[in-house]
Amino acid sequence: MALIDAWIALLISVILVILLVFRNVNVGLALAVGAILYGVLSLGIDVFTAIVEAFDLKMLQTIIALTLSMFLADLYNSTGASNSLIESFEVIGPRFAAFSTPAVIGLLPMPGGAYVSAVVVDPLYNNMGLKNDVKTFINYWFRHLWITTWPLYQGVILASGLLGLSSSYIMVLNMPITLAALVSGIIFGYREVKKSNRRAEKTPRSNLKKIVHVWPFISIAVLSILFDLNIVFSIAITLVIFIAVYRPGEGKLLHALKYSVNATFIAIVVFSFIFSKCIEKSNVAHFLTSLLSGYAEIAVFFIPLVIVIGTGVEFTYIALAFPPLLPLLSSNKLLLLSFAGGFVGAMLSPAHACLVMSAEYYKTELPKAYRLILPTTILTAFLILLYSLHM
Repeated sequence: MALIDAWIALLISVILVILLVFRNVNVGLALAVGAILYGVLSLGIDVFTAIVEAFDLKMLQTIIALTLSMFLADLYNSTGASNSLIESFEVIGPRFAAFSTPAVIGLLPMPGGAYVSAVVVDPLYNNMGLKNDVKTFINYWFRHLWITTWPLYQGVILASGLLGLSSSYIMVLNMPITLAALVSGIIFGYREVKKSNRRAEKTPRSNLKKIVHVWPFISIAVLSILFDLNIVFSIAITLVIFIAVYRPGEGKLLHALKYSVNATFIAIVVFSFIFSKCIEKSNVAHFLTSLLSGYAEIAVFFIPLVIVIGTGVEFTYIALAFPPLLPLLSSNKLLLLSFAGGFVGAMLSPAHACLVMSAEYYKTELPKAYRLILPTTILTAFLILLYSLHM
C-alpha cells in the first residue's frame, strides 16, 4: 500500500538523488537510496516483489555488456593500440588529429576519460600553439560525440536494457545527435584552430599504416548493426579476437579485469532496473502521461536535460527520466528528443567530471571554456530540433 502519491514520491526521490550527487555521494549509492525510497513510499510492502522481479535476463545482459566493454576499453589503452591509432591521424594533418584524437579516445568509455585524451593530445596542441580554453573545448567536446550512439557507452547499454531496444537501433536513431555535435564542434573549433599560425611538427608517413588499429570499433559496429548480433556477443567476439591478436600479458589482463568489475556502474544498472520496476508497478507513468501528454516534446527534452545538468553524470537521466517517461516515448521523434535533452544537459553541466578535469589539466577557468561550449551546444540543439521537425 502506497504511503504517499506516487508522483510525489518520484519527485522526492529524484531530487534526493540529485542532492546526494551534488554532495559528492557515490552515484551508485545515491541511485540506490532514491530507488529504494521511491519503492517504499509508492508501493509499501510490495517493494520487495518489485525488487525480486527487477532481477531478470535484461539486467544480467546489461551488466555483462557493460563489464565487457570496459574490459576491452582498458586493454585497448594498455596495449598501446590507442596511441598507435592516434599517431596515424597525425600523418593526415595536425588539425585533423586535433579533432579526431579525443573523438577516437571517446570510443573508449571510461570515467574521467577526457583527462586521458587531454594528456595524450596535449603535445600536439602545444605544437599547434592553441590557447588553454581552446584545448579544453576541443578535448571535452569531441571526447563526448558518441555518448548517445556508440554501443559501448554505459548510457546506450542501460537504455537498451530499460527500453527493450537493441544497441544498434539506438545507435542509428541517435546518429543525428552525433552528427549535429560534430558539425557544431567543427564550426566553432576550426575557427579557433585557424587563429594559430604555428605549424606542428611533421609526422612520418609510415605511421599511417597504424590506422589498422581501428578494427575493434569496426568489428563491434559490423557485428551489432549489420549482423544484428546482441551487443554482449558483439563485444565478446571482438574481445576474444583482440586478446588473440595483441596477446596482452597477465598483468594487463588482471588490470583490465579489476577496471571492468566496477561496483559503481554495476550498482547503477541494478538500481536503475529496480527503480524502473517500482515505477512500472506504481503506475506513476500513466499519471505523468496524462499530465504531460499535451507537452510531450517539451517534457521528454527538458526533464532529461535538467536531471543530467544537475547530477553531472551523463547517463543518470536514463536511469531517472526514462522509466517514468516511458509511455511518452512512443515514437522515434520523442525518443530522439529525450536523448538529445540528456546530451545537451551533459555537455552544459558544470558538475561534469570530464569538463572539470579537462579545465584543470589545461589550467583554464570554466567561464572561458563555456565561451565555446555554450554556443556549440546551442547550435547542436538547434540542428537536432530542426531535424526532428521532419521526422
